[in-house]
Order: sequence, then structure tokens, then C-alpha cells
Amino acid sequence: MRDKQREETRRRVYRAALEIFRRDGVANCRIDDIAQKAEVSRGAFYFHFATKDDVLIELLREGEAPVAEAVSALPADASLVKVLEAVDEALAKFWEHERTLLPDVTTVAMRLYAVDDAREVQPVRLVLAQRFRLAAKRGELSPVLPPEVLSDFFLANSLSAMLAWCANPALGLPFVLGGVSQLFLEGARGRGQVG
Repeated sequence: MRDKQREETRRRVYRAALEIFRRDGVANCRIDDIAQKAEVSRGAFYFHFATKDDVLIELLREGEAPVAEAVSALPADASLVKVLEAVDEALAKFWEHERTLLPDVTTVAMRLYAVDDAREVQPVRLVLAQRFRLAAKRGELSPVLPPEVLSDFFLANSLSAMLAWCANPALGLPFVLGGVSQLFLEGARGRGQVG
């Protein structure tokens, strides 16, 4: 019962924080405003989230889950094109309505991805590296870089493109992410491979 109540409070604080972040911006929001919105004490915010970045990391994790699920749902022999299409579609579906928070989330994600020991808690990095390893065995990817590095490279470029999309949303996030995948494939595809 107590664990359930604690989780309910955490979710309430999380939702309130995101609402205040969207309204005021992450840098300008006040923890007191989040606590008031969530109907908890200031200390309760810090009990559940050490920093505002921790709220953004939770949003990032929420955004990673459908991407990892989409890729994992593909058959093991799915082409690299299909894998990247699944990534692009899932990323766009989750993030296209979070344009306000995306710059702050991207900043946190880049810092987080730079920490090597964080890899085990980043399911998208892991599932992409596995798919890139299979694609390299099939000759769809050049073996010049290890699959883990290619995964990081692709995700960093996708995050950068999402950030650029925030400044120019007229292009549409699916279009921008598809462009990143196309550029990635043209530069990483093994010799003699088509589509």
C-alpha cells in the first residue's frame, strides 16, 4: 500500500513538473510551483527527483520505451531500412508533441549518452547496437566502426536533428528523422547493398 502511494505521488510530481516546464520553461520554473501544482511539499519533489534534470531523464526514458519496443517487435532478419523506419516512426510519434521540452531533453540526453556506464539503462542504444551487429553480418553496414559506436552515432544525429526541427517545425519531425536515416544509410551502407 505504501509503495503504491509513493509511486502515485511520484507520478503526480512528475506530471506537475512537466506541466510547469512546458508553461515556464525548465530553466525558469520554480520547484515551489511544481510542488504546489502536485499538492506536495517542496521536500517531496526532492524526495522523488534530485534535480529538474531527473524529471527530464524520466521523460527521456518514457520516450525510449516505445522506440525499443518498436525495434524489438521486428523480425530478427528485418532489413536495416525497416529498423531505422521503426525508430524514426516511434521517435516522431512520441516527441512531435513535446517541441517545448525537446531542447532541454536533448541536452540531458547528450550528457547522459556520454557516460559509458549508463549504457545498460538505455534500451534504444542496446537494441540498435544488436540490430546493427546483425546488419553488419549481412553486409548491410560497413564494419569500420563497432555496432555500439554506430548506435551512438545514429542516436546522436537523430537527437541533433530533433533539436534542429524545434527551430524549423514546418519540415515535420518524421521528414527530418527520415532524412537522418537516409544520410546514415548512404554513409554506412555496405558496398553493393541496395534498399
